[in-house]
Amino acid sequence: MARTPRQYSPTGVYHVMLRGINRMNIFNDEIDCMKFMKILRTVVEPTNKKGEQLPPYCKIHAFCLMTNHIHLLVSEGEERISKVMKRINVAYVSYYNLRHDRLGPLFHDRFRSEVVGDAKYYITLLRYIHQNPVEAAIVDRPGQYRWSSWHEYMSAEPMLDGICELQAPFPGISREQLREMVMKLDEIPTATPFARKRMTNEAALEILKKITPLPEAVRDLPLKIRHNVIIQAVEAGISMRKLSYLIGIDYKTISNIIKRNR
Repeated sequence: MARTPRQYSPTGVYHVMLRGINRMNIFNDEIDCMKFMKILRTVVEPTNKKGEQLPPYCKIHAFCLMTNHIHLLVSEGEERISKVMKRINVAYVSYYNLRHDRLGPLFHDRFRSEVVGDAKYYITLLRYIHQNPVEAAIVDRPGQYRWSSWHEYMSAEPMLDGICELQAPFPGISREQLREMVMKLDEIPTATPFARKRMTNEAALEILKKITPLPEAVRDLPLKIRHNVIIQAVEAGISMRKLSYLIGIDYKTISNIIKRNR
């Protein structure tokens, strides 16, 4: 499969996503998450073999670690984004394969990236990234999720163990302004260039037919089987809103089923 072409950002700012190959989990527990956070620190606070501090390879402005994918909002430092992501990829895959006794690639492609060309879109992405656990029905509010940079933005004082650069890479925006903008949950968008490349209804139906022969009859299935179909469909990559539309079960019901399963 051909790799997605990497775009050059004149601002040096990128929204990056890493996804597990075949949508497999890349974080199985807190130990995995903590290891990935330590790896992120090595690119924002690198040291040489003598332990001496080096200039940052990049700055991380936001992150969210989900079960099978990762979002990063990054600006380049001493290294191009491709080299930074290679460092992260190699370090985490080596750790993960050793710990979980597996071989082979962990991520689908090296990473996906999109250019962040202005402050307006930067703020859009800040909100989008922190809202991911809510959209996935893992939590009700961003602050309830541990593995994102939400807590760094919401803290009155910078966290001692934080890894994020909380100053926007665009002029004229203070940290306090960013904090206020991130808090405006009612204005958080759910569409970015990544999100717009969503599965078509036809593709989703094909997946559903592999799970159950009559997708249109899911509502009439016994409760346990119906729940199992819904869980498998979401795990296969069908969004909860699309699934709601296709099988005629309201979004809130599907969301509650997924939340209980997680």
